[in-house]
Amino acid sequence: MKEVLIVTDPEKIKLLGDRTRLEIVNLLRERPMSVSELSVTLKKSPSTIYRHINLLEKAGFVEEVGRDGNETLYRRSARIFLIAPYQEGDITTPIMKAIHRREAEMLYNLFKNAGFDIEDKKTFIKIVERFLRTLDMFSSKFAKRIEGFDLNPIEFIHLMNLLVLINSPELQEEAKELRKLLKLED
Repeated sequence: MKEVLIVTDPEKIKLLGDRTRLEIVNLLRERPMSVSELSVTLKKSPSTIYRHINLLEKAGFVEEVGRDGNETLYRRSARIFLIAPYQEGDITTPIMKAIHRREAEMLYNLFKNAGFDIEDKKTFIKIVERFLRTLDMFSSKFAKRIEGFDLNPIEFIHLMNLLVLINSPELQEEAKELRKLLKLED
């Protein structure tokens, strides 16, 4: 399994726009699972899950890792997926908006659980979505050039920090608003 998979191909990104496929990829983060296990967990028919697994496998998001009896086990092909569409306004735009929304909500919950008193959830999510969209736009050409590199988690974190630093003048307004919402004013 790779540590980081950089995905810039619009057709591959489009596959993750389907909620069931995204749920499968998220479940396989925990451990390898069979079609039957995924079917029970997601309350979908095995044929539906198998169809989604096939698409995810062809796109390189999941892979076979063995067998459990007569069932094939699947896992994610990477621990982390860096989804970076190559250009704004292509077929991935609605998918990326949905992904950014889910990521912003996840970050909101993470900060709330860490004890931050965020009084305006809607504004927080809106700013994070805008930040993620802007970062994607500025980093897409860079991501395309490093696609296929095998990064470890530390390299990935440093890469993301560097991308934010490179684009920091354009992201200052969002950073200022987030510091205010998180009560981390300068």
